[in-house]
This record gives sequence, C-alpha cells and structure tokens, in this order.
Amino acid sequence: AGAAPAPSSAPTAIVFSEKGANGMSDLPMGVHRIPDSDVVISGHQGGGGIGMLFGVVGVLVQSSINADAGTGKVRNAEDDLRFDVRAKAIEMTNTIMAGEQFRTAFTLTPQPDGSTMTVTPYVVLTFVKKTEDVRPYIVLKTKVATGADSGKTIKYFCCEGKALPLASLTENDGARLKELLSAELETAVNVMLLDRSQPFPRNDEAKVETNGLLPFVGKPLKWRGFDLGRYKDYNLIEFRGGLFVFSGVNIVEPGALEITPVVKK
Repeated sequence: AGAAPAPSSAPTAIVFSEKGANGMSDLPMGVHRIPDSDVVISGHQGGGGIGMLFGVVGVLVQSSINADAGTGKVRNAEDDLRFDVRAKAIEMTNTIMAGEQFRTAFTLTPQPDGSTMTVTPYVVLTFVKKTEDVRPYIVLKTKVATGADSGKTIKYFCCEGKALPLASLTENDGARLKELLSAELETAVNVMLLDRSQPFPRNDEAKVETNGLLPFVGKPLKWRGFDLGRYKDYNLIEFRGGLFVFSGVNIVEPGALEITPVVKK
C-alpha cells in the first residue's frame, strides 16, 4: 500500500464568517457602521492624530463626536452604500476555485482533520479629508487554524481607482460602488488565495517607505512597510504590527502610493 499523504497535502477548507469587523481590534475610534451590513465609514474623524490608528486606543468622548459626524455624512445615502460583501465573496471564491490554479489547495467543504481558513470580509469607505470624495476598500481578514494551532491573522486590503464623490457612488442605487467593490473583491480574493497557498516571500530586508492614502485614514500618511513583490501590476506592501487597523497586505495599484526602498545606512 502507498504511504498516506502528508497532512499538509490536504486542501484547506475556507469558511466565511458572518461576524464582520471587530470593533475592538479591526476598527479605529469613531467609525460609523451602516446598520445591517459589513460596511463601515471612516476618514471623517477630526482631531484623531496618531491615536485614531489604533483599534482600541482613543478617547471615548471624541469617538462619540466623530461617530455623529460620520453619520451626518452618510445617513441620506445608507441604503445605496449597502453591499453584501460576504455573499459576493463566497460567489467570487467559488468562481475562482472552479479554475485549475487553487483546486487542490482549497475546498469549500469542511475537512474533519485538515486546516480551516476563516475569512471575515468587510468594506471600509474612507472619506478623504476636506472633500466629499470616498475611497472604497475591500478587506479580507483571514486566519488559518490547524488542530490546536489557531494560526496568524493576515488581512488583505484592496482599493482600486481614485477617490470618487459620494454622490457618484450612490446614484442608481449604488451601482458604481457595487461595481468597484466587486472588482476589488476579485483582486483581493486572488491575492489571498495565492498568499495562503504559496506565501509571498517575507524578507525583513525589503523595507519600503510609503506615502499616500491608506485604509481608514482621511489624509496622506507616511508609513514604513515591507515589499512582498507583485500581483499582476499591483505592488504588495505589508504593514506589520497588529495594533494598527491597516496592518496586513495592502494591494496597491500603480501610482496609488509613493513607494521608496529604505536604503541601509
């Protein structure tokens, strides 16, 4: 009889969580959640400084003021901003896994003894400061559990195109927004499946300085990350440090961020 296959050769089962973003660890203070959805609004917060980047750290008084401001900006358009990101992510993953590339690495059927990747999808609509323009981000929060090992969380962020006026995203029942988010979701799911089946190289020497708009943050920010290489013509930049709400793999379109290699002194 042939040798039993190694446990690692079994496909990883993918499960899509219904929990949405965790308010304590995945979101900055003062975000506004669209009721009955996995869509959150950010970037409108005022006076947050560096403190707003931490999921838990912040001033509750400031948070309540900011949340009210966010609600005012989006209350009229809430119905048009809803997007069933979980249902769309399941549909997109099914479509991508019907091809050859990931068929042996993943399955949507739970495996009694294999690994399970839990995927929590959500949407972050980030207002650009002093404008009514919005950058919509898809976020896929993933964790692969094997037996007693609960695994490491990796998030994938994708935003495609320039910031657009809220009014243009919400017209025709949010048709433009849904089209954008669907395209971003396809990109993010492909990068997630690639990285979680054959991880991109994590080279501690591949440090880069970035400057530009990041998820949740309403104004350009300089931040240090790590270059993981490319997916098609996208740069893959990983921001490390679990406390920051944009930590994870940022899938960056050409020109969307200024990216400069850090030169060793």
